Formats: sequence, structure tokens, C-alpha cells
Amino acid sequence: MKPITKIILVLHIVILCLFLLHNFSGKRYNTPNDMITPVTYESNTAPNINSETDSLAQSDPLTSTPSPVETVTVPPEDIESINQIISDQNTSVLKGNIKIFEEIYMAIFRNGNELTASYITSDDDTETNLTGSIDIQTASFILSNEDESISFQGVIEPGTQKGDILTGIFINKNDKAEVNLYLVLSHSFGSTLDKRYPLIEGTTEDVENFAKEIKSYIKSDEKEKLAELIQYPISVKIHNANKTINSPQEFIQSYEDIVTDHFKYRIDVSYTRYLFSNDMGVMMGNGDVWFHSLEDKGLKIIAINN
Repeated sequence: MKPITKIILVLHIVILCLFLLHNFSGKRYNTPNDMITPVTYESNTAPNINSETDSLAQSDPLTSTPSPVETVTVPPEDIESINQIISDQNTSVLKGNIKIFEEIYMAIFRNGNELTASYITSDDDTETNLTGSIDIQTASFILSNEDESISFQGVIEPGTQKGDILTGIFINKNDKAEVNLYLVLSHSFGSTLDKRYPLIEGTTEDVENFAKEIKSYIKSDEKEKLAELIQYPISVKIHNANKTINSPQEFIQSYEDIVTDHFKYRIDVSYTRYLFSNDMGVMMGNGDVWFHSLEDKGLKIIAINN
């Protein structure tokens, strides 16, 4: 091959390489800006949540009206699944997070398309009351407090990898914060928020104050006071064997073997509001303690699953 022909061939190859490199570079860095986008409902499709932190990332401070949550029309065959999560004439209790390290515990009562709710962010917090609405056709909801400084808006997703969830945006105008949230359905009960223990003698306040007593006595190891709240005989586990405790004195003597560090921790992280209940009684934690109203005795602990 002649030298001039070689030079021409090399030049063509160099020009072609430069052209390809230019196109590749232009496309590689053409990425959209990051933004919070709430997960929308898709039939039979679980959200792609790799970790709790991914779904709870905090956005920039709120400086304008937040973007509306995107929704889609729910297929008729999936409406029943939505109805089971936020059931009409029932209260649904949900747990989740509104910030990476801030847990939220919420109860929502539905009356037709109207919602009444309250939530706490720790067991000692005062309840924040909310009202709003639900649209079953788009599986969407919105809740806000009286002055609309706090609001939740999002969609309902049944059967995800994390369970039945509510996902969307939590907005606190006082803190100028807008964060992603998800709430997982814990349990539900067939009554209003103010009368949430219909099968137990006593008011809602009576029931939840009794749960607070139990939690307080266990946390502070007030074994004598705790012993007086128990209905005897009661079965407990001591060194992995079932044992029947027949009196307050027997309970106090075996207290350290019954209220272990692990059991105490489970009670410490449990809530004393929006508790699960049925005809068997009221449950604390994951069934760690059960109590009921007994005739002429008031509320008493009837089971300790330590």
C-alpha cells in the first residue's frame, strides 16, 4: 500500500473515532434532576424498595405548593383489596416512618369516603388529629390537621413485599419539610377511634392507661405493683419450661426469671395506644401481654408470653 493511501485511511479512522466519542459523551451525562416521586398504585406490582432508608429520603425544604401525588384508575377486580386495607366503618392501624429515625403510629377510621385519623410519633407524644378523604377508584387518600399545616397524601398499595401499605408524601409546613413516607397495615378494629375497645368494660382512656401502667412498672422493675395487676393463677415460662404462678408473692419471687431483659425490651418498644383487641382481650406488643376486664375486678393481666 502506498504511503499516501495509508495516511488517508488513518485519517478516516481518526475522524470516525472522534465522531463516536462526541455522541457517547453527550448522552452519558444527560440525566434528569433528582426528585421525590411517590410510588403509585399498580395492580399486583410490589414497589422496588431496597431498604427503609431508600423510601424515606428527605427532600429539600418545602418552598412552594407540593406536586400532587400521581394516581391511576384501579381495575375493578382490585377495588376489593383496597377496601380491605381501609375498610368502611372500621379503624385501620398503621406503622411506619416520616423521617429516617422518626417512627409514626397512625389510626384511620373510614366513614364512606370520609376519613378521621390521629397519630403519634412516640408512645409519649400527644395525638395529632386529622381529617380527610379517600378515593377508592384511584386508591388515593389525603389527610390534614385543622390548620392544614400538616398533611399526608398518597396512594394505597395492597400485597407489596412489605405488606399492605400507604405510600406518598408527608408535609409539615411549620418545619418546612416534605418527606416520603410509607405506612404498613398492622391491624384493624370494627369501631370508631374514640371507642376502640368495644369488647372491653371501660373507656378507651381506661384501657390505654392500664397498658401504660404495665409498661411503666416493667420498665422500672416495680415488681410489687405489677404483681397486683395480674389475675392468678397465670402461666409463664421460666428457663424454657411452663410454670404456673398462683399468687403475687410467687410472682415477685420469680420476677427476674419472668421479666427477662429481652422481654423488658419488647415491652419498652411497644405502644400503649391503638392496641389490637378481640373477645380474648387487649394485646400489648406482639402478644407479649394480654389483659381483659374481669367482673368485679376491673382490668387484669390474663397472659404473659415471656
